[in-house]
Amino acid sequence: MFASSSSPILVWPISFLSNAIASPESMPSWLGAVVEWNPMSAKATAVRGLLGNPSPAGDTWAGAHADMLAVAWPLILIAVFFPLAVKRFRDLSR
Repeated sequence: MFASSSSPILVWPISFLSNAIASPESMPSWLGAVVEWNPMSAKATAVRGLLGNPSPAGDTWAGAHADMLAVAWPLILIAVFFPLAVKRFRDLSR
């Protein structure tokens, strides 16, 4: 019950550190690198491309392959956190 009410608070920093609001080129170099590898940035770039408003590809691998990362990030997150959630559920049900 408590986890569902606090989860939007955890998502806000991730969405603010994406290229949905500002381009990574306008940020300091260390912050631009974090923004380009953010899962929300990959989603925003992929959606822009699908809607006919492609953003220029970044200089990094993550900027040039945002469509692939938009599919890979959820799969990676599921591969990491699904087994952890199942283990936690089993531990709680004992």
